Amino acid sequence: MEEKDDLIGKTVHGSYAILSKLGEGAMGRVYLAENVLVREKKYAVKVLKRELTVNPSFMSLFYDEAAHQAQLSHPNIVQMSDYFKEGEDYFLVLEYVEGRSLADMIDSLHGPVPEKQALHIFKGILAGLNCAHEKAILHRDIKASNVMVDSSNRALLTDFGIARQAGDEQAANLGRVIGTPEYMSPEQFINSNKIDHRSDIYSAGILLFEMLTGRLPFQGGTLEALKEQHLAIPVPNPRKINPKIKKSLAEIVLKATQKEADKRFQGGLDFLETIKSYERGRNWKIWALSLSILLAAGIWYFVQNLKAVRSLATLSTDNYALLCREAETLNRKETGLRIARETGDSSMVEAFSQSVDAHNANISKFFSEYTRAFDELSRYRGSTVNKVFSEPEQIDESQRTKYEQADELGRARFWQLTGNDYERFRSTGQRSDRETMLEKCPR
Repeated sequence: MEEKDDLIGKTVHGSYAILSKLGEGAMGRVYLAENVLVREKKYAVKVLKRELTVNPSFMSLFYDEAAHQAQLSHPNIVQMSDYFKEGEDYFLVLEYVEGRSLADMIDSLHGPVPEKQALHIFKGILAGLNCAHEKAILHRDIKASNVMVDSSNRALLTDFGIARQAGDEQAANLGRVIGTPEYMSPEQFINSNKIDHRSDIYSAGILLFEMLTGRLPFQGGTLEALKEQHLAIPVPNPRKINPKIKKSLAEIVLKATQKEADKRFQGGLDFLETIKSYERGRNWKIWALSLSILLAAGIWYFVQNLKAVRSLATLSTDNYALLCREAETLNRKETGLRIARETGDSSMVEAFSQSVDAHNANISKFFSEYTRAFDELSRYRGSTVNKVFSEPEQIDESQRTKYEQADELGRARFWQLTGNDYERFRSTGQRSDRETMLEKCPR
């Protein structure tokens, strides 16, 4: 008989009604919850295992690391919105992602993830990882089960920060290394407390190998067997498992998984730019062939103008979407600042104040970039611009990375809002100001 879960049906911290259990892992149990005042607002509530939290120093570590993690705001990182202790349990309140883990996706395919889809997902992983590294936060447990993939194929990294601190406690108690052995870097096996961001790069390389081949490079029944392989045996060329992988892509995987950290990509951005460069090279022959056909047909000038207008229209839409996303995040941070001021927590007041200032600056930046792209758009013939906005949005491969950074939910709505702005400008000569744009953000 299945053991009854006493949390289901209860409301914790006065706000979170626990609806059902989503799963359980090494860190603890995860539940689906909703806000008791706004029922349509869903959360993933993680309850940490008590055996990880028994150390008297854990409370200080928990609040310090949770406050740190709360500052990670990026489209490719699962957002943490609250954290607290109630009774003997420690809770993390996370953004609820409607989708499935990358591990489940790989398992369901029974083989490689198609290259285009794999690289789309992986670029999001690297973008989120780079954001964390820029804030001096290491993940230390990059693996397929710690990546969520939503309905739009967007990757979101989860289990930042707290997993590291809890892992430190567990490692001290059990006398073992921290991480998942199949993905760990050589230096992580030697001393998991003396690693830098390049260890995450190695683990990401192992994950890319898994996505492109459908299997992990090293498999063994024991920790010692896996340690020996990661320390002494080169990662096999993924083309030996999946011959369809291009040679240049296989070389990228092998560089990311070098035994010596100095020989790997030196950061997430370096890794990401190399992937993008590979994609541009892969599409060059197709683009060149299309170009020659257009030239032969004598319509080069028209097509170039149409392509430029589509590019500017997409750029404007990108920045509208990013502006609205920042405004939504800013609202949460302002709520956190208000609560911190009410509770008199000066350290949290300072942290949230800095975050509020940063998000306000981002909103100004995206508005400025929207205006700049919009001004360029207005230089083209109105009939060409209207033609572009009258059709569904088309994303050029060269623009896809920025497109992926925008919130893809309701993308068609942002396309329509930008088109409406252009139509109003054509009719009245007036451009939308920042406040008007924010008022029109989809709720």
